[in-house]
Amino acid sequence: MMKILLVLPRFDRRKFDALTSQAWQIARRLTASGQAQCIIAAGRSEDEAALEVIENVPIHRFLPAPYRWKFWQNIFRREHGANDDILPGLEVFLRKKHFDLVHLMCGGRLCEYSAKILQECQTRYVISCLPARGAGGTDMTGGSVHLNMETLTNAQRIFCRDHRQRRKLAAKLGDRRLVYWMPGVEFDRFSRPQTVDFRQFYKISPQRTVILSVGRISRSRNQKILLEMLSVLNSRNRNCQLVIIGWSEDDAYKAEFLKMAAERKLSNAVTCIEGLPPGDERFPAAFQAASLVMLPALDEASATAVLEAWTAGVPVVTSPVGSGGELIEDKVNGRIANPRNFQAWVQCCEELLDERNRSALEKMRSNGMIKARSLQWPKRIEDLLKIYEESIL
Repeated sequence: MMKILLVLPRFDRRKFDALTSQAWQIARRLTASGQAQCIIAAGRSEDEAALEVIENVPIHRFLPAPYRWKFWQNIFRREHGANDDILPGLEVFLRKKHFDLVHLMCGGRLCEYSAKILQECQTRYVISCLPARGAGGTDMTGGSVHLNMETLTNAQRIFCRDHRQRRKLAAKLGDRRLVYWMPGVEFDRFSRPQTVDFRQFYKISPQRTVILSVGRISRSRNQKILLEMLSVLNSRNRNCQLVIIGWSEDDAYKAEFLKMAAERKLSNAVTCIEGLPPGDERFPAAFQAASLVMLPALDEASATAVLEAWTAGVPVVTSPVGSGGELIEDKVNGRIANPRNFQAWVQCCEELLDERNRSALEKMRSNGMIKARSLQWPKRIEDLLKIYEESIL
């Protein structure tokens, strides 16, 4: 049985995001199948447990090294999030334990620091390339990856989130070790009717049209453009309710978002849900209550959210970046809109909500459902296991 370690910036069950969810699906499914023993290693905050075992998956958490100057910590955290944290305890852990393969599901200094230790220990590793983030957490460079060449060159496989990223890396590294990788979806969970009445739970009127956006609240996720869109839609008597599910990565941005909602008299038309724990049935219920799912990210539109929306039968509008933008074929299985042009989002919304376009909408739903069926987690785990096995030969 293979022993595989997944390294993440954070693994906080209170702040689940697409990356954490993907790692959890991989770890628990491979472990449950008996084909591998998966272990998760991640950074932690002071109030989190250092060791937790869930469904036979050990989760080891390590405190980040303190910055000498608080000022620089705030700068790096805003720019790079937890990917820039150094975890001293992780170094001891990697040197002490033996793993057949380590999957670095992180970026920045954490990825480079971990890769250097693994090279010294002669432990094989693969990398999931995350989007590079520039000033303010945004990246419109179409697939940039800020990792040094040594880290990339010594990886057994490099998982690319979209074809633009793969082409950029292939120009530097060749194509042999690059893998175009798309996550899976819990098809049964998101397609079956939920027992939770989402509208009733959050006191949303049956007369309101729910527009859902999922992902952490941050500048890179660009939620303020949805307020501009909502303001126009409701001024035209669309009676929409914007629901955002995601924890706050940037408190200053969230404060700006809420202030903007208040200034535009939209506070009652916005529902912010600070993340939901894994397995919470309110999450699939939110998709099933929605008329549209909108993902206006500047750096990485989530493929996971697109697949979950398709499985629930909900049309998606996304920006043309990252894995989510890779899945959408405009006007075939969803819509693509410029994340810096709110009028484009208004136009997509009105087209998709117009009853006269019902036949086109149903075709989009059908095409999305077909694609989601082909990307269910059991099949994705089979494919991933083959890649892992090839990486340790």
